[in-house]
Amino acid sequence: MKEKILVINGATREGGNTDVIVKKFVGGVQTAGLNVQSATLRELDISDCIGCCKCLKESNCNFDDDMTHLRDAIVKSDILVFASPLYFCEVTGLMKNFLDRLYFFYHPVNKHLVSGKKVLIITTLGEKEVGHETVVLEEFYKQFLHALDLTLLDMVYFPDLMEKEAIQQKPEYLEKIFNIGKNYWT
Repeated sequence: MKEKILVINGATREGGNTDVIVKKFVGGVQTAGLNVQSATLRELDISDCIGCCKCLKESNCNFDDDMTHLRDAIVKSDILVFASPLYFCEVTGLMKNFLDRLYFFYHPVNKHLVSGKKVLIITTLGEKEVGHETVVLEEFYKQFLHALDLTLLDMVYFPDLMEKEAIQQKPEYLEKIFNIGKNYWT
């Protein structure tokens, strides 16, 4: 059975570096013959989590928006890919809101729906220094994945991509992400 991969793109900038990286990654996955689906958060209507904890108390979310369908896609997927630029030490607001809404799966009745799923994290960043710049991001993801019992496959970084089309000057990045999409699963 082929694994099902769901890519969540949290980039705010249409046609930017993360979009190009995601498109190349998806192309690699398709070349490998795997089932891949993508969701671009800026194109979806996902309400901000309001902290009502209805999902924790009743295992049901207060909102019926695009997140409802996205949660279904998450449940049907084997591997989740979170792609986001690094914005001030962490993910974009779009990605953070999406991740906040995954609190739904923290409820004991819902947790088994995601427990054990594998996660690949793709991060683009303007800074050149990955280690120092990603400390907060790595700790955030570590705690988040632990809370939902998700398994980290890898965190892949693409630094020095500040300007919108900077990726065009880094063909080695495009080759790397395509090969990850194509070969990571073998």
